[in-house]
Amino acid sequence: MKEKGSKPHAQGAAAAAAAVPHPRAQPGEEHVSALVKAIAGFAKRETEAVVNPKLGTSFVSLGEAYEFYNIYSWESGFGIRYGESSLDSQGSKCMQKFVCACEGKPTKYNNSPLSCECTASIRLLRSRDSGWYVCEHQVGHNHTLSRACKEKLSWRSHTSINKNTRDLIRQLRENNVPVIAEIGAENPHFDDFRNTMETFTRIRVKDPLFNYTFQIDNDCRVTTLLWTSIQNSTHYHSFGDVITFDTTYRSNMYEIPFGLFVGVNNNFETILLGGVLMTDEKVDSFKWVFSQFFQLMGGKQPQTILTDRCGAIEDAIREVLPSTTHRWCKWQVLGMAKDFLGSHYTKQSMFRVEFHRILNDMLTTDEFERAWEMLLQKYGLENHPFLMQIYEVRHKWVKAYFSDTFCAKQTSTQKCESARHLLKEYVPWDCSMELFVKQYEKLRSDQDLEDDFEEKSTSINEVVLRTNLPIEKHASEVYTRAVYELFVQTIYESEPYVVEAVIPNLKYKAWCPNSETREKWSRVEYEVNVREEGEAFMCVCKQFEHTGMLCCHAVKVMVHLGVHEIPRSHIVPRWTVEPLRCWMHRAHPQKDTCWRCRRFALYDKGIKIMRRASRDDRSFEIAMKHMDRMQEIVSQMPDV
Repeated sequence: MKEKGSKPHAQGAAAAAAAVPHPRAQPGEEHVSALVKAIAGFAKRETEAVVNPKLGTSFVSLGEAYEFYNIYSWESGFGIRYGESSLDSQGSKCMQKFVCACEGKPTKYNNSPLSCECTASIRLLRSRDSGWYVCEHQVGHNHTLSRACKEKLSWRSHTSINKNTRDLIRQLRENNVPVIAEIGAENPHFDDFRNTMETFTRIRVKDPLFNYTFQIDNDCRVTTLLWTSIQNSTHYHSFGDVITFDTTYRSNMYEIPFGLFVGVNNNFETILLGGVLMTDEKVDSFKWVFSQFFQLMGGKQPQTILTDRCGAIEDAIREVLPSTTHRWCKWQVLGMAKDFLGSHYTKQSMFRVEFHRILNDMLTTDEFERAWEMLLQKYGLENHPFLMQIYEVRHKWVKAYFSDTFCAKQTSTQKCESARHLLKEYVPWDCSMELFVKQYEKLRSDQDLEDDFEEKSTSINEVVLRTNLPIEKHASEVYTRAVYELFVQTIYESEPYVVEAVIPNLKYKAWCPNSETREKWSRVEYEVNVREEGEAFMCVCKQFEHTGMLCCHAVKVMVHLGVHEIPRSHIVPRWTVEPLRCWMHRAHPQKDTCWRCRRFALYDKGIKIMRRASRDDRSFEIAMKHMDRMQEIVSQMPDV
């Protein structure tokens, strides 16, 4: 049995240009997944099966489409796999088939007994909004089907279906109970929200400074839920100068976005700063999230915030954080490249290698412009609509165009993606709000243990100097182990450069004599200005302004001039061994912020003592003795 659709599909360069979308819904728009729609349809008795890929069923991505058809195949009793696909004239994928696992016939290279030329499949075409829709559905099978919704999985493709999803569909089929009744007709989140509040109460028993807040609409329904812990606050006051806010991760039974505030600590590790669950992605919702989050953090606002590309987020940041610089995470642009560049952007393609190189190694705008032009000419992509579009907004995501904006090395693709990968490891697909919060807290707890390990590594392990330069020894004393290792790498990178004085004691030139070994677009000469009688070395590449760490050009000039210690102006507190203590002693702190910082500092120190003193009886006795004495002294101090 065969169904066919007649939707037109865009082809050619002009159509491809029209199909290049804004990657996120605009303010006021909401995406409801095909799976959620299918479950709702079953609840209203509109379908016999819970999941059914009818003609016109639309999806945001091929991954969502595969997941949907795979659940349908599990419910029906067969397995699936990827089938044939097609590319358009621009090299972007425009058609994809998912076929029954019994498709095809045995050959001398594939003698699988499953291959029996079954024609069951679905065909998907790319839509103008960059999504996908079902245009053809072949239903009939020429082989025996396995029992539907089996607990023991018979087909390989079904192993990727989350157990919670299987249980939900099985329960709905067996009981024929509408999903609305399952999760509450009047307020589908009510029971889950109540359980989540109970979870928060249990967390607060262990962490009295745990904070949460929620937003309700006119019908008294919860629309947004935000929470932070004391450890989140401690981290924020040390490392909240640059934060990333990501709402592209959806992993809950209501398909609502999960927002994550993250940062990078002084060991270059991704740290959690707060979590938020939202029912929509409108400007007012984001305004509430940002204002509440920074209020919970004592009013301290970041220098820079990195987000995915979203008009509603941009509008909210512009109003709530007017003095904060806003830029995009690079990973999202690269994620779109996979769809729009097709064969040019495979793991084996040289274009992908060179594309990443000019994004990651670029130091100045003139280098980027030369490299971009050469790359597009080399591969004949000067008029590719996707590349033209992202070039127009390069100031938002290409490092070279905001090199004077402090980003604490969070602009790297790896840092932007790492938090999402962490969530995928901890949070099962289609989980409840309550389970989401529990798994988030487990992730945070595990991260605390990793932080403890890194702190111990920095404080206990003796550093072995590699270059015997006095400036390296000084770096080992002020920086954490991770930052010190990066500084040593910078020293190595400085070795090929030669230093020439332009104006002695004021201006120097670091140039690379082996220019023939470098990329044609690469700059070979960098100017370093010496200011404040040797207390500051400012390079034209602006790496220090962007990362808070010296570049190889400035380090080379320092070594040339016999500088033995890193100038104080170049030691950024967030990269040192005790960033929180350094932050407390900055000039003119606000009174309420200073009180919060003292509290966070005491908590941080107490946690470290607790971790060490709880390992054995002797350490415990010593710690308790001194803490009793400390408590006695503090209690006798007069109130102020």
